[in-house]
Amino acid sequence: MLTQEQAQEIKFQLIEQIEKNFPDDKKEIAINQINSMNEDRLEEFLKQNNISTKTNKENCIFCSIINNETPSYKIEEDKISVAVLEINPISEGHSLIIPKEHSQKISEEILKFADKISKKIKSKLKSKKTEIIQSNFFGHEILNILPIYNDETINSQRKKASENELKETLKKINEKKTKEKKIKIKKEEIKEKKPEKENQDKNIKKTPWLPLRIP
Repeated sequence: MLTQEQAQEIKFQLIEQIEKNFPDDKKEIAINQINSMNEDRLEEFLKQNNISTKTNKENCIFCSIINNETPSYKIEEDKISVAVLEINPISEGHSLIIPKEHSQKISEEILKFADKISKKIKSKLKSKKTEIIQSNFFGHEILNILPIYNDETINSQRKKASENELKETLKKINEKKTKEKKIKIKKEEIKEKKPEKENQDKNIKKTPWLPLRIP
């Protein structure tokens, strides 16, 4: 049976196909039908239309992201995993940590990478906190990094983010802090200048005042 999270993701993928391929006059009806389905009804619909929810390495959407066959909004990557923005986010900065191996295991190293990205997103986007949630989509284990601004959960409503929104979010997350150069102002001792002109000939001696002589 599909989980609520899996059902939401499948609905988004189906709706995306409807928007691309259906005639304009039939899009709204088809989208409403998809949205109205619960998990059981959706699973039945997939079986009736011979749409498989199981995939392998050859046709896995996450593997295609890793291999740069599917465009993505990459935050960062290391040797074993990559962090990308979720294109159907629950909240701004909702991201996915995708292991580069098509596997159902999440290693300690991947968890450390996810924690690093989680802290980065929280710092840059100023969320209350971030949650790391493990998910399995069609045989490929991934981690969701979900920024919490109000009371969002992994089952909260998703939305299709525009290209501009995703680019702006990516820019915020990857923006490097400009290190402000600390200019040290040296306090110089201010010497009061004497009223005499500088460079006055020091050899000239002042004649002392003498009283007038009386003959």
